[in-house]
Amino acid sequence: MKEYFREILSNPLDLVTAGQINFGCFPDSISNINYLDANRPFGIPTPKAFKYLRLKEWQAFQLGNKDFFILIAVYNAKLISINQFILYDKINKQLFKYEQRAPFWKTKIANNLLNSESKFSNKNFKIEIFNNLVNNLVSIKVDIKKTGKLPPIKANFEIKVQNKLSKAIVVSIPFGKNRGMYSFKNLAPVNGKLEHGKAKVYFKSENSFSIMDDHKGYYPYNMKYDWVTGASIEKGELIGFNLTNNQSINPEKFNENGLWKGNKLYLLPPVKFIRPNGTDNEWLIRDQYNMVELSFFPEVHNKIKFNIVALKSDYSGPFGYFKGFIKYAPGKKVKLDGFFGMGEKKIIRA
Repeated sequence: MKEYFREILSNPLDLVTAGQINFGCFPDSISNINYLDANRPFGIPTPKAFKYLRLKEWQAFQLGNKDFFILIAVYNAKLISINQFILYDKINKQLFKYEQRAPFWKTKIANNLLNSESKFSNKNFKIEIFNNLVNNLVSIKVDIKKTGKLPPIKANFEIKVQNKLSKAIVVSIPFGKNRGMYSFKNLAPVNGKLEHGKAKVYFKSENSFSIMDDHKGYYPYNMKYDWVTGASIEKGELIGFNLTNNQSINPEKFNENGLWKGNKLYLLPPVKFIRPNGTDNEWLIRDQYNMVELSFFPEVHNKIKFNIVALKSDYSGPFGYFKGFIKYAPGKKVKLDGFFGMGEKKIIRA
């Protein structure tokens, strides 16, 4: 079977040039994510206000070490925003889920990563993300008050972003003629401190990781995708992966699949997800090049389901373990048995 290849293009100055979205896989973050300048992304002339309300935006992180796994997300679907801090204690198998839903104007998502901020804040729940890609840094500050039986949370994390020399997955993927999504994904070490009630947990770069996803897109009204990500530090080497099956009109050429190994990114082919016994049981992730042979075993479940007039969510985002391998070059593969991460099956109408 032939070897998989996906071209990396030169970075454009803007995501949209003369009204046309630049699609492709790029070596670095794009400085100006000017989606509102796209010409007729829905096939008809539309004002910027309408385009803004159709633009889904989020910035999310998975952070982990041998004992804990954390999801931090500020997600703006317009009409509604969902902001989450989810902590999973792998040793004691305890999940602590903090979530705030709010009107979309209460959540701010950065336009780029150079020198910007994404945040949600009220008197009881605060997530602030400070992007400074000019200096290869991202920092996160969390302050959440006691909520019912959930203890208070305070956290500060600093991520040394590895975004040079194709160490980030940077893609602009078409869903239609001039409509699509943009994502910057990166695996990096993380330092920080988490205060959870009376407990204090320290994250150190030699044994802790962060996977970041900066994401924007003109998703279809009925939005859907499958996704898994995971990471670990094996013999001092940082290894992680991102695998997605979304609504790309040409996934062979345009996808966001990749493996990080050490200081290098390896691009991967399109994948399919098979769940013979539903989202609560084993997921199979496979490709047609025999490069990805992976199973995901959910251990703890995170679901968001609602149906409110024009809004609907059928979302499963479990945390769990992986088993299998990814081939990243002829005759070379990395075993992922025991890696921890998360998956998503997302179907949203918004």
